[in-house]
Amino acid sequence: MLLFKNSATTMEGVLKHEKHATDGKPHHVKPGDIILIAQTKNTLLPGQKPIRWIMNFVSCEEDVDNLSNKIWGKHWRYIINGNNVRSVEPFDINDIKVTSKNYDAVQTYSIVEPEDEEEVLNWISESAGTYVSNTDVFSNEFKEGKTLDYDELIKKLDEKYKNTPEFKEVITDLIQRPTFLSNAFKEKYDYKCMICGYPGFLKKNGEKYAEVHHMIELNNKSPKTLQSWNLLVVCPLCHKKLHYADVKSEFLDPGWKITINGEEHIIK
Repeated sequence: MLLFKNSATTMEGVLKHEKHATDGKPHHVKPGDIILIAQTKNTLLPGQKPIRWIMNFVSCEEDVDNLSNKIWGKHWRYIINGNNVRSVEPFDINDIKVTSKNYDAVQTYSIVEPEDEEEVLNWISESAGTYVSNTDVFSNEFKEGKTLDYDELIKKLDEKYKNTPEFKEVITDLIQRPTFLSNAFKEKYDYKCMICGYPGFLKKNGEKYAEVHHMIELNNKSPKTLQSWNLLVVCPLCHKKLHYADVKSEFLDPGWKITINGEEHIIK
């Protein structure tokens, strides 16, 4: 496992082209290994965590065609080719590591210590259901001091996710869920449950936690069900109720009337 650091100005090129650049050639890395895509902390927006995306290593080759200049406006000796860029639950490796290694001191890239790699893999597995990231909206994040307009962002993402949910065959069918939209939706409603009003709770890393429920299940493969009209911000208990309790629902266009075990809720 590798950790590559990027500034806000280089991050968009990394995510869009699924490549990194470096003057030093990484050793002891093989195709398929995970690359943690970290952003330098001095270029983060308030509240952001440095690692929000990962990808898989494909190859490393000398940049004889000046590809790094074309992407980032600067030449590096090596191009790191990757694939399958996807979002993960944001984290700082220094918060979950078990070794004494200081990953903040890394200049460009670093091999992740095996003990820390295990902790990272546990973190990533807990945020399963990741979605292949949206390169056309990444630029919203990389403008220093910019406050995201979540209504505008959700509107753009609704247009992007107007089609039928896609399935990616791994071992079983894995629905590609739009994590970026879900996160924006939770931010807009401040992680407050739209059923019971519970304000969410703080995780051990200090971040707020809430879940997102799809009123029409994605397994139905219905068009436009990835969009925000089909989402509810919910607490874990209400989320379980929506899946396992006696639930009746009616779409109000906009909003929902939801009856859970005989108790009616109007969601606007």
